[in-house]
Amino acid sequence: MLTLAPAPAWRLLIAGIALYATAAARADALVPLPAQSPTVPYPANEWPDVVQPNVEAIVARAFTGQRPPAFIRLKAVVVIHRGSLVAERYATGITRDTRLQSWSMAKSFLHAALGLAIDDHRINPDTRAPVPEWQNANDPRRQITIRQLAQMTDGLDFKEDYGDAKAEAMQMLFGTGRGDTGRAAAEAKLGAQPGTRWSYSSGSANILSRILRDRLGGRDAYRALLFDKLFAPLGIKTAVPEFDASGTWIGSSYVHATARDFARFGLLYLRGGVWEGRQIIPADWVATARTPTAASNGLYGALFWLNATDRATGKPAVTPLLPTDTFFARGFGGQLITIVPSRDAVIVMLSAAYTEDVAPIPKLLGDILNALPPGG
Repeated sequence: MLTLAPAPAWRLLIAGIALYATAAARADALVPLPAQSPTVPYPANEWPDVVQPNVEAIVARAFTGQRPPAFIRLKAVVVIHRGSLVAERYATGITRDTRLQSWSMAKSFLHAALGLAIDDHRINPDTRAPVPEWQNANDPRRQITIRQLAQMTDGLDFKEDYGDAKAEAMQMLFGTGRGDTGRAAAEAKLGAQPGTRWSYSSGSANILSRILRDRLGGRDAYRALLFDKLFAPLGIKTAVPEFDASGTWIGSSYVHATARDFARFGLLYLRGGVWEGRQIIPADWVATARTPTAASNGLYGALFWLNATDRATGKPAVTPLLPTDTFFARGFGGQLITIVPSRDAVIVMLSAAYTEDVAPIPKLLGDILNALPPGG
């Protein structure tokens, strides 16, 4: 009988050369990403609809009846299988046209923006991060690379604590740093040799976003990249990314969109960055999203969370209820775009699960996957 992983592992999900070589080797072992069936159109305007009643029933139970505590404020669930919408449900007062908050799911959108800039030769992920505050010859932070920032192995001491008003994350998003989030994050000191320690950090994301702003040429060019090269090709019409006063997209935390548009983004990554036959995000960059960063023990790739096998324990990093090829865009309070290549599935769950009882989250995801037709 399958049992839930300890709650702290799921809460953690909420919240050098050797390493790179290991990551590259693991990329070769990734589960292949399924291609879109030629008989199923991409959802440029509407999703192909093949409702599966058994999946719909499982989703409905999360909104009604004896609800687990984590779902008291569940807002939306959308299930995509083999490219079609098979189940969908919304809380009272919310519809398929309601924009909802991403929180840290935005980091995965930032991964896509970086991929576009890499493809356009604006950024090389293996070069040192061009952060003005780090350019003193004696500053050890000069060694940090763009890839290490994306993998959260930069070694910066950035306190990701939203219960402490003085913590770096709080000051960056809501305090003195909110007008220039990238600069505020760049003030963090080095606490470990870059590439040797994994530590989840919204600061790292906003440093990356600031680099993108500068390399692209400012706020307007940054917005154009997001809207013209990412959102428009996918048919995403509702996305609203929030920018700070300096013109940096707050890529750690802020994209508002409908559940269906979040599902479009998930499908893009399920298809390896391909949309209607066009490679939108470079395939090798998509692979970084789901390739385990060695220091994370299977929990993290690059700006995406994973359920990969922890080599120290031999167990899935988050929960045995989900396949180990699962990768997530994940945000505070139960925001998830869950991507499962081996099941050709995307599950979007948007909620306000501000509770210590997080066990129902992987349980619901596992129940949905088990109800899908067998195979990919």
